Amino acid sequence: EDLIAMNALYRPGPLQYIPEFIARKHGRQKIVFDLPEMEDYLAETYGITVYQEQVMLLSQKLAGFSKGEADQLRKAMGKKKKKIIDGMYPDFLKGCEKNGHPVKIVEKIWKDWEAFASYAFNKSHSTCYAYIAFQTAYLKSHYPAEFMTAVLNHNKSDTSKLNFFLRECKRMKLSVFGPDINQSGINFTVNKKGEIRFGLSALKGLGEGPAEEIIRERDEASFESITDLVKRVNLRVLNKKSMESLAYGGALDSLGVLRAQYFTPTDNYDSFLEHLLKFGNGYQSQKNSSQASLFGDLTDQMLVEPKAPESNDWIKTFKLEKEKEVTGIYISGHPLDDYKMELENYTNCTLETASAVIGSTLKMAGIIAHVQHGVSQKNGLGYARLTLQDYISSFDMGVYNEDYEKYKDLLTEGQVLYVVGKYQTYRFSDRPFFKLQDIRLLASVSQDLTKSLTVRVPLEQIDNHFIDKLVNICESHKGTHHLKMMVMDVEDELNMDFNISKYKVDVDSRLIEEIRGLGLSYKVN
Repeated sequence: EDLIAMNALYRPGPLQYIPEFIARKHGRQKIVFDLPEMEDYLAETYGITVYQEQVMLLSQKLAGFSKGEADQLRKAMGKKKKKIIDGMYPDFLKGCEKNGHPVKIVEKIWKDWEAFASYAFNKSHSTCYAYIAFQTAYLKSHYPAEFMTAVLNHNKSDTSKLNFFLRECKRMKLSVFGPDINQSGINFTVNKKGEIRFGLSALKGLGEGPAEEIIRERDEASFESITDLVKRVNLRVLNKKSMESLAYGGALDSLGVLRAQYFTPTDNYDSFLEHLLKFGNGYQSQKNSSQASLFGDLTDQMLVEPKAPESNDWIKTFKLEKEKEVTGIYISGHPLDDYKMELENYTNCTLETASAVIGSTLKMAGIIAHVQHGVSQKNGLGYARLTLQDYISSFDMGVYNEDYEKYKDLLTEGQVLYVVGKYQTYRFSDRPFFKLQDIRLLASVSQDLTKSLTVRVPLEQIDNHFIDKLVNICESHKGTHHLKMMVMDVEDELNMDFNISKYKVDVDSRLIEEIRGLGLSYKVN
Protein backbone atom coordinates (compact mmCIF):
# COMPACT_ATOMS: atom_id res chain seq x y z
CA GLU A 1 0.00 0.00 0.00
CA ASP A 2 2.80 2.44 0.88
CA LEU A 3 4.56 1.80 -2.44
CA ILE A 4 1.32 2.53 -4.29
CA ALA A 5 0.81 5.74 -2.30
CA MET A 6 4.38 6.96 -2.80
CA ASN A 7 4.06 6.32 -6.53
CA ALA A 8 0.99 8.53 -6.58
CA LEU A 9 2.54 11.24 -4.37
CA TYR A 10 5.92 11.46 -6.07
CA ARG A 11 4.82 13.94 -8.74
CA PRO A 12 4.78 17.75 -8.98
CA GLY A 13 2.04 19.02 -6.65
CA PRO A 14 1.60 16.05 -4.30
CA LEU A 15 5.33 16.10 -3.49
CA GLN A 16 4.62 18.60 -0.71
CA TYR A 17 2.54 16.01 1.18
CA ILE A 18 5.29 13.37 1.32
CA PRO A 19 6.96 14.62 4.57
CA GLU A 20 3.57 14.71 6.30
CA PHE A 21 2.71 11.26 4.92
CA ILE A 22 5.98 9.80 6.30
CA ALA A 23 5.62 11.57 9.67
CA ARG A 24 2.08 10.19 10.10
CA LYS A 25 3.16 6.68 9.07
CA HIS A 26 5.94 6.62 11.70
CA GLY A 27 3.78 8.14 14.45
CA ARG A 28 5.65 11.44 14.63
CA GLN A 29 2.51 13.30 13.62
CA LYS A 30 -1.04 12.56 14.70
CA ILE A 31 -3.38 11.09 12.10
CA VAL A 32 -6.45 13.34 11.94
CA PHE A 33 -9.73 12.83 10.05
CA ASP A 34 -12.04 15.81 9.46
CA LEU A 35 -15.01 13.47 10.01
CA PRO A 36 -14.96 10.00 11.65
CA GLU A 37 -16.78 8.66 8.58
CA MET A 38 -13.71 9.46 6.42
CA GLU A 39 -11.49 6.96 8.24
CA ASP A 40 -12.76 3.99 6.23
CA TYR A 41 -11.33 5.44 3.02
CA LEU A 42 -8.38 7.51 4.29
CA ALA A 43 -6.90 5.16 6.90
CA GLU A 44 -4.67 3.47 4.31
CA THR A 45 -3.10 6.85 3.46
CA TYR A 46 -2.91 8.13 7.07
CA GLY A 47 -5.71 10.67 6.65
CA ILE A 48 -4.28 12.28 3.48
CA THR A 49 -6.34 12.21 0.27
CA VAL A 50 -4.06 10.65 -2.33
CA TYR A 51 -6.26 8.87 -4.88
CA GLN A 52 -9.08 9.91 -7.19
CA GLU A 53 -10.99 6.86 -5.97
CA GLN A 54 -10.97 8.31 -2.43
CA VAL A 55 -12.62 11.52 -3.64
CA MET A 56 -15.26 9.50 -5.48
CA LEU A 57 -16.01 7.16 -2.56
CA LEU A 58 -16.09 9.98 0.02
CA SER A 59 -18.42 12.09 -2.11
CA GLN A 60 -20.81 9.12 -2.25
CA LYS A 61 -20.56 8.39 1.46
CA LEU A 62 -20.69 11.96 2.79
CA ALA A 63 -23.09 13.59 0.32
CA GLY A 64 -24.93 10.63 -1.16
CA PHE A 65 -23.59 11.26 -4.69
CA SER A 66 -24.38 8.62 -7.26
CA LYS A 67 -21.51 6.79 -8.95
CA GLY A 68 -22.07 8.91 -12.04
CA GLU A 69 -21.96 12.15 -10.04
CA ALA A 70 -18.83 10.98 -8.18
CA ASP A 71 -17.09 10.23 -11.48
CA GLN A 72 -18.15 13.61 -12.87
CA LEU A 73 -16.63 15.29 -9.79
CA ARG A 74 -13.40 13.30 -10.25
CA LYS A 75 -13.11 14.40 -13.87
CA ALA A 76 -13.89 18.02 -13.08
CA MET A 77 -11.35 18.20 -10.26
CA GLY A 78 -8.71 16.30 -12.22
CA LYS A 79 -9.02 18.70 -15.16
CA LYS A 80 -9.59 21.79 -12.99
CA LYS A 81 -12.94 22.59 -14.60
CA LYS A 82 -14.00 25.22 -12.08
CA LYS A 83 -17.42 25.83 -13.61
CA ILE A 84 -18.45 22.18 -13.16
CA ILE A 85 -16.86 22.03 -9.68
CA ASP A 86 -18.74 25.16 -8.56
CA GLY A 87 -21.96 23.74 -10.02
CA MET A 88 -21.65 20.54 -7.98
CA TYR A 89 -20.79 22.29 -4.71
CA PRO A 90 -24.41 23.12 -3.66
CA ASP A 91 -25.43 19.48 -4.17
CA PHE A 92 -22.42 18.29 -2.13
CA LEU A 93 -23.24 20.78 0.67
CA LYS A 94 -26.90 19.81 0.63
CA GLY A 95 -26.15 16.06 0.68
CA CYS A 96 -23.69 16.36 3.55
CA GLU A 97 -26.13 18.49 5.55
CA LYS A 98 -28.82 15.87 4.98
CA ASN A 99 -26.45 13.21 6.42
CA GLY A 100 -25.85 15.35 9.51
CA HIS A 101 -22.31 16.58 8.83
CA PRO A 102 -21.37 20.05 10.21
CA VAL A 103 -21.37 22.73 7.50
CA LYS A 104 -18.04 24.31 8.50
CA ILE A 105 -16.20 20.97 8.34
CA VAL A 106 -17.86 20.12 5.02
CA GLU A 107 -16.78 23.49 3.60
CA LYS A 108 -13.19 22.76 4.73
CA ILE A 109 -13.23 19.31 3.09
CA TRP A 110 -14.43 20.84 -0.19
CA LYS A 111 -11.74 23.55 -0.09
CA ASP A 112 -9.09 20.91 0.58
CA TRP A 113 -10.33 18.91 -2.36
CA GLU A 114 -10.30 21.94 -4.61
CA ALA A 115 -6.68 22.60 -3.56
CA PHE A 116 -5.24 19.16 -4.16
CA ALA A 117 -7.80 16.82 -5.71
CA SER A 118 -6.56 17.98 -9.12
CA TYR A 119 -3.30 16.26 -8.17
CA ALA A 120 -5.00 13.08 -6.97
CA PHE A 121 -3.88 10.02 -8.87
CA ASN A 122 -5.82 7.00 -10.08
CA LYS A 123 -5.06 4.22 -7.59
CA SER A 124 -5.44 1.40 -10.10
CA HIS A 125 -2.83 3.06 -12.32
CA SER A 126 -0.54 3.68 -9.35
CA THR A 127 -0.91 0.02 -8.33
CA CYS A 128 0.33 -1.11 -11.76
CA TYR A 129 3.25 1.31 -11.65
CA ALA A 130 4.19 0.32 -8.09
CA TYR A 131 4.01 -3.39 -8.97
CA ILE A 132 6.33 -2.88 -11.95
CA ALA A 133 8.63 -0.73 -9.81
CA PHE A 134 8.77 -3.48 -7.19
CA GLN A 135 9.58 -6.10 -9.80
CA THR A 136 12.33 -4.01 -11.42
CA ALA A 137 13.80 -3.07 -8.02
CA TYR A 138 13.91 -6.76 -7.13
CA LEU A 139 15.64 -7.65 -10.40
CA LYS A 140 18.10 -4.76 -10.10
CA SER A 141 18.95 -5.83 -6.55
CA HIS A 142 19.26 -9.60 -7.12
CA TYR A 143 20.36 -9.73 -10.79
CA PRO A 144 22.13 -6.37 -11.25
CA ALA A 145 24.27 -7.22 -14.29
CA GLU A 146 21.44 -8.98 -16.15
CA PHE A 147 19.02 -6.17 -15.33
CA MET A 148 21.37 -3.39 -16.45
CA THR A 149 22.23 -5.32 -19.63
CA ALA A 150 18.53 -5.41 -20.50
CA VAL A 151 18.19 -1.68 -19.74
CA LEU A 152 21.23 -0.84 -21.90
CA ASN A 153 19.86 -2.84 -24.82
CA HIS A 154 16.49 -1.12 -24.51
CA ASN A 155 18.15 2.32 -24.67
CA LYS A 156 21.06 1.64 -27.03
CA SER A 157 19.73 3.96 -29.75
CA ASP A 158 19.54 6.98 -27.42
CA THR A 159 23.10 8.15 -26.63
CA SER A 160 22.14 10.38 -23.70
CA LYS A 161 20.13 7.60 -22.00
CA LEU A 162 22.85 5.08 -22.79
CA ASN A 163 25.39 7.38 -21.16
CA PHE A 164 23.18 7.75 -18.09
CA PHE A 165 22.74 4.00 -17.62
CA LEU A 166 26.41 3.26 -18.26
CA ARG A 167 27.28 5.74 -15.49
CA GLU A 168 24.78 3.89 -13.30
CA CYS A 169 26.65 0.65 -14.05
CA LYS A 170 29.85 2.28 -12.83
CA ARG A 171 28.11 3.52 -9.70
CA MET A 172 26.92 -0.05 -9.06
CA LYS A 173 30.54 -1.23 -9.52
CA LEU A 174 29.56 -3.42 -12.46
CA SER A 175 32.38 -4.18 -14.90
CA VAL A 176 31.54 -2.84 -18.35
CA PHE A 177 33.99 -3.87 -21.06
CA GLY A 178 34.22 -2.08 -24.37
CA PRO A 179 33.27 -3.55 -27.72
CA ASP A 180 35.49 -6.30 -29.14
CA ILE A 181 35.41 -7.69 -32.66
CA ASN A 182 35.80 -11.27 -31.39
CA GLN A 183 33.84 -11.06 -28.10
CA SER A 184 30.88 -8.71 -28.52
CA GLY A 185 27.40 -9.75 -29.55
CA ILE A 186 25.04 -7.58 -31.57
CA ASN A 187 23.62 -6.20 -28.32
CA PHE A 188 24.99 -5.77 -24.81
CA THR A 189 25.66 -9.15 -23.21
CA VAL A 190 26.50 -10.40 -19.71
CA ASN A 191 28.72 -13.36 -18.87
CA LYS A 192 28.61 -15.79 -15.93
CA LYS A 193 30.92 -13.52 -13.91
CA GLY A 194 28.40 -10.67 -14.12
CA GLU A 195 30.58 -8.68 -16.52
CA ILE A 196 28.84 -6.61 -19.20
CA ARG A 197 30.24 -6.43 -22.72
CA PHE A 198 29.39 -3.61 -25.12
CA GLY A 199 27.32 -4.68 -28.12
CA LEU A 200 28.61 -3.92 -31.61
CA SER A 201 25.31 -2.44 -32.79
CA ALA A 202 25.49 0.14 -29.96
CA LEU A 203 28.48 1.76 -31.68
CA LYS A 204 27.43 4.98 -33.35
CA GLY A 205 28.05 4.65 -37.09
CA LEU A 206 27.92 0.85 -37.13
CA GLY A 207 24.35 -0.36 -36.63
CA GLU A 208 22.80 -3.80 -36.75
CA GLY A 209 23.50 -4.62 -40.42
CA PRO A 210 27.32 -4.47 -40.19
CA ALA A 211 27.21 -5.99 -36.67
CA GLU A 212 25.24 -8.98 -37.94
CA GLU A 213 27.66 -9.38 -40.89
CA ILE A 214 30.68 -9.38 -38.53
CA ILE A 215 29.12 -11.97 -36.20
CA ARG A 216 27.93 -14.16 -39.08
CA GLU A 217 31.48 -14.39 -40.41
CA ARG A 218 33.01 -14.67 -36.94
CA ASP A 219 30.85 -17.71 -36.16
CA GLU A 220 32.91 -19.56 -38.81
CA ALA A 221 36.17 -18.63 -37.03
CA SER A 222 37.54 -15.80 -34.91
CA PHE A 223 39.35 -12.99 -36.72
CA GLU A 224 43.10 -13.48 -36.34
CA SER A 225 44.22 -10.09 -37.67
CA ILE A 226 42.90 -6.91 -39.25
CA THR A 227 43.77 -8.22 -42.72
CA ASP A 228 41.92 -11.45 -41.93
CA LEU A 229 38.90 -9.27 -41.10
CA VAL A 230 38.90 -7.28 -44.36
CA LYS A 231 39.50 -10.44 -46.38
CA ARG A 232 36.45 -12.21 -44.98
CA VAL A 233 33.73 -9.66 -44.13
CA ASN A 234 31.45 -8.32 -46.87
CA LEU A 235 32.86 -4.81 -47.40
CA ARG A 236 29.68 -3.63 -49.13
CA VAL A 237 28.09 -3.93 -45.67
CA LEU A 238 31.10 -3.01 -43.52
CA ASN A 239 32.20 0.30 -45.06
CA LYS A 240 34.79 2.95 -44.15
CA LYS A 241 32.50 4.69 -41.63
CA SER A 242 31.75 1.39 -39.89
CA MET A 243 35.46 0.52 -39.70
CA GLU A 244 36.26 3.95 -38.24
CA SER A 245 33.60 3.45 -35.60
CA LEU A 246 35.06 0.04 -34.67
CA ALA A 247 38.55 1.54 -34.41
CA TYR A 248 37.49 4.58 -32.36
CA GLY A 249 35.50 2.39 -29.95
CA GLY A 250 38.41 0.01 -29.34
CA ALA A 251 36.67 -2.97 -30.97
CA LEU A 252 39.80 -3.64 -33.08
CA ASP A 253 42.32 -3.34 -30.22
CA SER A 254 42.64 -7.12 -29.81
CA LEU A 255 43.90 -7.45 -33.40
CA GLY A 256 47.26 -5.96 -32.45
CA VAL A 257 47.10 -2.56 -34.16
CA LEU A 258 47.04 0.74 -32.25
CA ARG A 259 43.98 2.94 -32.80
CA ALA A 260 46.18 5.80 -34.02
CA GLN A 261 47.78 3.52 -36.66
CA TYR A 262 44.45 3.01 -38.42
CA PHE A 263 44.30 6.75 -39.12
CA THR A 264 47.97 7.22 -40.07
CA PRO A 265 48.72 7.79 -43.79
CA THR A 266 50.45 4.87 -45.53
CA ASP A 267 51.91 4.54 -49.05
CA ASN A 268 49.55 6.47 -51.35
CA TYR A 269 46.57 6.32 -49.00
CA ASP A 270 45.22 8.94 -46.61
CA SER A 271 45.02 6.33 -43.85
CA PHE A 272 45.89 2.72 -43.08
CA LEU A 273 42.13 2.03 -42.89
CA GLU A 274 41.69 3.16 -46.49
CA HIS A 275 44.61 0.96 -47.53
CA LEU A 276 43.05 -2.01 -45.71
CA LEU A 277 39.67 -1.52 -47.37
CA LYS A 278 41.29 -1.19 -50.80
CA PHE A 279 43.22 -4.40 -50.18
CA GLY A 280 40.12 -6.19 -48.83
CA ASN A 281 37.98 -5.19 -51.82
CA GLY A 282 40.72 -6.28 -54.22
CA TYR A 283 41.20 -9.57 -52.42
CA GLN A 284 37.49 -10.38 -52.41
CA SER A 285 37.12 -9.35 -56.04
CA GLN A 286 39.99 -11.64 -57.06
CA LYS A 287 38.66 -14.48 -54.93
CA ASN A 288 35.20 -14.24 -56.51
CA SER A 289 36.60 -14.16 -60.05
CA SER A 290 39.09 -16.96 -59.37
CA GLN A 291 36.31 -19.35 -58.45
CA ALA A 292 35.63 -19.67 -62.18
CA SER A 293 39.34 -19.76 -63.09
CA LEU A 294 41.59 -22.80 -63.58
CA PHE A 295 44.34 -20.84 -61.81
CA GLY A 296 42.30 -19.58 -58.87
CA ASP A 297 44.80 -20.94 -56.37
CA LEU A 298 47.50 -18.58 -57.68
CA THR A 299 45.64 -15.28 -57.94
CA ASP A 300 45.48 -14.73 -54.15
CA GLN A 301 49.21 -14.13 -54.13
CA MET A 302 49.02 -11.12 -56.46
CA LEU A 303 47.94 -8.74 -53.66
CA VAL A 304 50.41 -7.75 -50.95
CA GLU A 305 48.96 -7.43 -47.46
CA PRO A 306 49.35 -3.84 -46.18
CA LYS A 307 51.59 -3.39 -43.14
CA ALA A 308 50.56 -1.10 -40.31
CA PRO A 309 52.53 2.17 -40.42
CA GLU A 310 54.77 3.22 -37.53
CA SER A 311 52.90 5.53 -35.19
CA ASN A 312 52.73 6.44 -31.53
CA ASP A 313 49.37 5.84 -29.86
CA TRP A 314 47.04 8.80 -29.31
CA ILE A 315 47.34 10.77 -26.09
CA LYS A 316 44.90 9.50 -23.51
CA THR A 317 42.45 12.43 -23.61
CA PHE A 318 42.09 12.29 -27.42
CA LYS A 319 41.71 8.51 -27.32
CA LEU A 320 38.99 8.75 -24.70
CA GLU A 321 37.13 11.54 -26.52
CA LYS A 322 37.00 9.45 -29.72
CA GLU A 323 35.90 6.46 -27.65
CA LYS A 324 33.09 8.47 -26.11
CA GLU A 325 32.13 9.83 -29.53
CA VAL A 326 31.03 6.37 -30.72
CA THR A 327 30.09 4.64 -27.46
CA GLY A 328 28.56 7.47 -25.39
CA ILE A 329 30.93 6.91 -22.44
CA TYR A 330 34.59 6.69 -21.50
CA ILE A 331 35.25 2.95 -21.31
CA SER A 332 39.01 2.32 -21.16
CA GLY A 333 39.58 5.09 -18.62
CA HIS A 334 38.53 8.62 -17.73
CA PRO A 335 40.15 12.01 -18.41
CA LEU A 336 40.31 12.57 -14.64
CA ASP A 337 42.38 9.41 -14.04
CA ASP A 338 45.61 11.39 -14.49
CA TYR A 339 44.61 13.92 -11.81
CA LYS A 340 44.18 11.76 -8.70
CA MET A 341 46.59 13.92 -6.69
CA GLU A 342 44.77 17.14 -7.62
CA LEU A 343 41.36 15.61 -6.89
CA GLU A 344 42.46 14.36 -3.48
CA ASN A 345 44.23 17.52 -2.37
CA TYR A 346 42.57 20.47 -4.08
CA THR A 347 38.87 19.61 -4.42
CA ASN A 348 36.39 19.50 -1.53
CA CYS A 349 33.25 18.18 -3.24
CA THR A 350 32.08 16.09 -6.16
CA LEU A 351 29.86 17.57 -8.86
CA GLU A 352 27.00 15.47 -7.47
CA THR A 353 27.16 17.10 -4.02
CA ALA A 354 28.05 20.65 -5.11
CA SER A 355 24.52 21.99 -5.59
CA ALA A 356 23.51 20.90 -2.07
CA VAL A 357 26.06 23.18 -0.38
CA ILE A 358 25.00 26.80 0.24
CA GLY A 359 27.39 29.49 1.48
CA SER A 360 30.64 27.48 1.50
CA THR A 361 33.41 27.77 -1.07
CA LEU A 362 33.27 24.84 -3.48
CA LYS A 363 36.39 23.49 -5.16
CA MET A 364 35.54 20.98 -7.85
CA ALA A 365 36.89 19.48 -11.06
CA GLY A 366 35.49 17.98 -14.23
CA ILE A 367 35.74 17.72 -17.98
CA ILE A 368 33.63 19.99 -20.19
CA ALA A 369 31.12 17.63 -21.79
CA HIS A 370 29.18 20.38 -23.54
CA VAL A 371 29.57 24.14 -23.97
CA GLN A 372 27.47 26.78 -25.72
CA HIS A 373 28.85 30.25 -26.39
CA GLY A 374 26.64 33.27 -27.07
CA VAL A 375 26.20 37.02 -26.85
CA SER A 376 23.68 38.62 -24.48
CA GLN A 377 21.00 40.73 -26.15
CA LYS A 378 20.78 42.87 -23.01
CA ASN A 379 24.35 44.17 -22.83
CA GLY A 380 26.11 42.74 -25.89
CA LEU A 381 28.61 40.86 -23.72
CA GLY A 382 29.64 37.27 -24.32
CA TYR A 383 28.59 34.34 -22.15
CA ALA A 384 28.94 30.56 -22.03
CA ARG A 385 26.78 27.79 -20.61
CA LEU A 386 28.62 24.58 -19.94
CA THR A 387 28.23 21.12 -18.44
CA LEU A 388 31.08 19.69 -16.36
CA GLN A 389 31.26 15.94 -15.80
CA ASP A 390 33.27 13.88 -13.32
CA TYR A 391 33.18 10.13 -12.70
CA ILE A 392 29.55 9.88 -11.64
CA SER A 393 27.68 13.14 -12.17
CA SER A 394 27.46 16.46 -13.99
CA PHE A 395 27.20 20.14 -13.08
CA ASP A 396 25.65 22.92 -15.18
CA MET A 397 26.97 26.45 -14.83
CA GLY A 398 27.11 29.77 -16.66
CA VAL A 399 30.05 32.13 -17.19
CA TYR A 400 29.08 35.75 -17.87
CA ASN A 401 30.38 39.28 -18.49
CA GLU A 402 33.90 39.94 -17.12
CA ASP A 403 34.30 36.29 -16.08
CA TYR A 404 33.60 35.22 -19.65
CA GLU A 405 36.24 37.55 -21.08
CA LYS A 406 38.72 36.28 -18.51
CA TYR A 407 38.12 32.54 -18.93
CA LYS A 408 36.62 32.08 -22.42
CA ASP A 409 39.79 30.57 -23.90
CA LEU A 410 39.52 27.68 -21.43
CA LEU A 411 35.88 26.92 -22.23
CA THR A 412 36.09 24.26 -24.94
CA GLU A 413 34.66 20.74 -24.99
CA GLY A 414 37.09 18.16 -23.66
CA GLN A 415 38.95 20.65 -21.46
CA VAL A 416 39.60 19.41 -17.89
CA LEU A 417 38.92 22.27 -15.48
CA TYR A 418 39.31 23.22 -11.83
CA VAL A 419 36.39 25.44 -10.75
CA VAL A 420 36.03 27.44 -7.54
CA GLY A 421 32.81 29.18 -6.53
CA LYS A 422 30.04 29.49 -3.99
CA TYR A 423 26.26 29.09 -3.97
CA GLN A 424 24.67 32.31 -2.73
CA THR A 425 21.11 33.60 -2.49
CA TYR A 426 19.76 36.73 -4.15
CA ARG A 427 19.12 39.71 -1.88
CA PHE A 428 15.34 39.53 -2.17
CA SER A 429 14.95 35.81 -2.90
CA ASP A 430 15.80 32.43 -1.41
CA ARG A 431 16.70 31.03 -4.83
CA PRO A 432 20.44 30.16 -4.85
CA PHE A 433 22.82 30.94 -7.70
CA PHE A 434 26.42 29.85 -8.32
CA LYS A 435 28.91 32.72 -7.94
CA LEU A 436 32.07 31.87 -9.87
CA GLN A 437 35.41 32.75 -8.27
CA ASP A 438 38.06 31.01 -10.36
CA ILE A 439 38.58 28.71 -13.32
CA ARG A 440 41.89 27.16 -14.32
CA LEU A 441 43.17 24.05 -16.05
CA LEU A 442 43.24 21.14 -13.61
CA ALA A 443 46.67 20.26 -15.00
CA SER A 444 48.04 23.60 -13.77
CA VAL A 445 46.55 23.46 -10.27
CA SER A 446 49.43 21.58 -8.67
CA GLN A 447 52.03 23.83 -10.27
CA ASP A 448 50.13 26.99 -9.31
CA LEU A 449 49.01 26.13 -5.78
CA THR A 450 51.54 23.64 -4.39
CA LYS A 451 54.38 25.04 -2.30
CA SER A 452 55.94 21.85 -1.01
CA LEU A 453 55.45 18.13 -0.41
CA THR A 454 55.96 16.49 2.97
CA VAL A 455 56.66 12.75 2.95
CA ARG A 456 56.07 10.86 6.19
CA VAL A 457 58.70 8.13 6.75
CA PRO A 458 58.84 5.63 9.66
CA LEU A 459 62.32 5.64 11.17
CA GLU A 460 62.73 1.87 10.91
CA GLN A 461 62.19 2.04 7.14
CA ILE A 462 65.23 4.23 6.48
CA ASP A 463 68.21 2.30 5.10
CA ASN A 464 70.51 2.57 2.08
CA HIS A 465 68.04 0.72 -0.15
CA PHE A 466 65.23 3.13 0.82
CA ILE A 467 67.46 6.18 0.28
CA ASP A 468 68.46 4.97 -3.19
CA LYS A 469 64.79 4.53 -4.14
CA LEU A 470 63.85 7.98 -2.85
CA VAL A 471 66.78 9.60 -4.68
CA ASN A 472 65.75 7.88 -7.92
CA ILE A 473 62.20 9.18 -7.54
CA CYS A 474 63.47 12.73 -6.94
CA GLU A 475 65.84 12.52 -9.92
CA SER A 476 63.05 11.38 -12.27
CA HIS A 477 60.55 14.03 -11.08
CA LYS A 478 62.57 17.22 -10.98
CA GLY A 479 60.55 20.40 -10.63
CA THR A 480 60.06 23.57 -8.60
CA HIS A 481 58.38 22.28 -5.44
CA HIS A 482 60.26 21.90 -2.14
CA LEU A 483 60.52 18.41 -0.69
CA LYS A 484 60.25 17.87 3.07
CA MET A 485 60.47 14.71 5.16
CA MET A 486 58.85 13.92 8.47
CA VAL A 487 60.67 11.03 10.16
CA MET A 488 58.39 9.28 12.63
CA ASP A 489 59.76 7.31 15.58
CA VAL A 490 56.67 5.39 16.62
CA GLU A 491 58.32 3.72 19.63
CA ASP A 492 59.39 6.99 21.28
CA GLU A 493 56.43 8.93 19.81
CA LEU A 494 58.72 11.50 18.17
CA ASN A 495 58.42 13.30 14.84
CA MET A 496 61.41 15.03 13.24
CA ASP A 497 61.04 17.43 10.31
CA PHE A 498 63.73 17.77 7.64
CA ASN A 499 64.02 20.04 4.58
CA ILE A 500 65.64 18.22 1.67
CA SER A 501 67.20 21.26 0.02
CA LYS A 502 69.17 19.23 -2.54
CA TYR A 503 66.06 18.20 -4.47
CA LYS A 504 63.07 20.04 -5.84
CA VAL A 505 60.31 17.97 -7.38
CA ASP A 506 57.29 18.25 -9.65
CA VAL A 507 54.33 17.25 -7.49
CA ASP A 508 51.84 15.44 -9.70
CA SER A 509 49.89 12.16 -9.72
CA ARG A 510 52.85 10.17 -11.08
CA LEU A 511 55.12 11.28 -8.24
CA ILE A 512 52.42 10.58 -5.65
CA GLU A 513 51.88 7.07 -7.02
CA GLU A 514 55.61 6.34 -6.64
CA ILE A 515 55.61 7.75 -3.10
CA ARG A 516 52.69 5.47 -2.28
CA GLY A 517 54.55 2.61 -3.95
CA LEU A 518 57.15 2.95 -1.18
CA GLY A 519 54.35 2.50 1.35
CA LEU A 520 54.54 6.13 2.49
CA SER A 521 51.89 8.71 3.27
CA TYR A 522 52.22 12.36 2.27
CA LYS A 523 50.86 15.84 2.68
CA VAL A 524 50.67 18.55 0.02
CA ASN A 525 51.38 22.00 1.44
